[in-house]
Amino acid sequence: MQALFYGEILNSKIKYFKEFIIIFTLFILISTVIFHEKQYNNVNSKEIKRDYESQIIDLNKADLEQLMSLPGIGTVKAKAIISYRQAHGNFNSIDDLINVTGIGPSTLEKIRDYVTVSKTNEVQINMNNELKKININKADEKQLEKLPGIGPTKAKRIIEYREKNGKFNSLNELLNVNGIGPKTLEKIKNYLAF
Repeated sequence: MQALFYGEILNSKIKYFKEFIIIFTLFILISTVIFHEKQYNNVNSKEIKRDYESQIIDLNKADLEQLMSLPGIGTVKAKAIISYRQAHGNFNSIDDLINVTGIGPSTLEKIRDYVTVSKTNEVQINMNNELKKININKADEKQLEKLPGIGPTKAKRIIEYREKNGKFNSLNELLNVNGIGPKTLEKIKNYLAF
């Protein structure tokens, strides 16, 4: 009888010991997850924190990393901005960003105060305050890139078209160049000579 009594006590202690081990293991797991998550959140908040106020980025000169430092601009949007700039030439105004895939009105408003558009590649004005026009039939790529809305890609296409088809005789003939439409032609017409 006494052995039976000690057996019940032993079984009871083993049962409570198993429950203790299960509860203790759960406590360790839960506290580890909570501690790790808290530590992870602290690390991320330090890494993500950006100093937007001290930088103004030129949309016509910015590289991928600079664009990614803007609020709301990640890798995909930064690449889209660069692709748009390469395909359409330099930005003429900050509002041109709305034409970039992935940049909507809310993103544009988020970054408006942190960006600028340089005017360094614009067509020059001479001492008499007259436009210095570019001869479309003689200009090289660098000269063509000075035209508003003409970047390296379009400049190259203009030269390729000119070499293949001969001199341009009219403004409207530029519409035959891939990438130059009525809007681009309107931007550059006052800067061209034949």
